[in-house]
Amino acid sequence: MPQLLYLGLLIALVAAPLLAAAFKLLRFNPLSLVPRLTLWAAAIVVLVIAAMKIEAWRTYLGLDRPMWQSLFLAIFAAALMLSVLGAHQFVQRTFGKGSPEQFRQLQNILALPFGHRCFLVVTAAVVEEVLYRGYAIGVGQHLLGSVWLACVVSVAAFTLAHLRWGLAHLLPVFISALVLTLLFAFTQSLWACIIAHAIVDAVGFLVVPVIMARRHPVSAHDAG
Repeated sequence: MPQLLYLGLLIALVAAPLLAAAFKLLRFNPLSLVPRLTLWAAAIVVLVIAAMKIEAWRTYLGLDRPMWQSLFLAIFAAALMLSVLGAHQFVQRTFGKGSPEQFRQLQNILALPFGHRCFLVVTAAVVEEVLYRGYAIGVGQHLLGSVWLACVVSVAAFTLAHLRWGLAHLLPVFISALVLTLLFAFTQSLWACIIAHAIVDAVGFLVVPVIMARRHPVSAHDAG
């Protein structure tokens, strides 16, 4: 395989955390427009690399037309991930109040307009699935010689990329990474993963913040 494909794999695995670290040093809000657009740029780069070097690149990345069975599995996967996240939140509420970092994240999310939160949902669902499932597994399995090795690398990279959200958040992220990875491995459909990811993030960014805000009101001053 050409070296350019290995560069694409490196970008897919480390671009998100490196960009997050860079923007943190520059004191950018990680949820603001510019950091999110750079993630789209990273996804476009790996798509271009795949299209340039692989004849059947759409099949490799799982971009062929999905089967109905894949879409049903996507909904099931989303339900499973939401169940895990719900159980995690229940445990946190029962045995603790959550970390200050999580509360700051809630404040940042609530301060954003609804349209921007929708943009965040679409960005996470599309970009992260292109990077961590489509390229890291779809192309990575051919570069690494094993689909399961590519899956392990993808899960590890996806989980560590979310370390900035706090250690308490890593367990549900890890389980979600496993679910999405297995969904891609068995369906070979990136669309199924995007749909499942979008459902989960829509609940997390659009529904949960509203519910939590009613329970723990956040002033405009605190949100800034």
